[in-house]
Amino acid sequence: MKTVAIISTLLLASVAAPPCIAREPAQEVFLSAADQTMTTSGETPAREASTYLLRMPSDLPINFSVDADNSACSLEIKKTSQRGVFSTINRFPASFKDRGQTGDEYTFSFFQNRVSFMSGARCAFSFSLTQM
Repeated sequence: MKTVAIISTLLLASVAAPPCIAREPAQEVFLSAADQTMTTSGETPAREASTYLLRMPSDLPINFSVDADNSACSLEIKKTSQRGVFSTINRFPASFKDRGQTGDEYTFSFFQNRVSFMSGARCAFSFSLTQM
């Protein structure tokens, strides 16, 4: 009976006070006027991702170029008009072209690869967006 009470108390305590994980919202980036390149650089906090959001204001072809530390970084790209992950990039430098449509949102998430995550190393990166 005493064991049941202790287990019940532990279960209640673990549910009542769940750990709080705060995440920064995605930082929004914007396309510049035609043929002008918008460049962003940064570094992921240890064991966290850095996320950027691009909302397409109209139907535009875009060019996305990225450079990052091959020994520490990975990049995942999602597009709202496509289900799942649009692209995963593990080798840098890299680039891709796509035809964005009005209302599309691209999410770019930079994160540490497994080795860097375990060691707490940061991922340094830079990327550019060009409206073609």
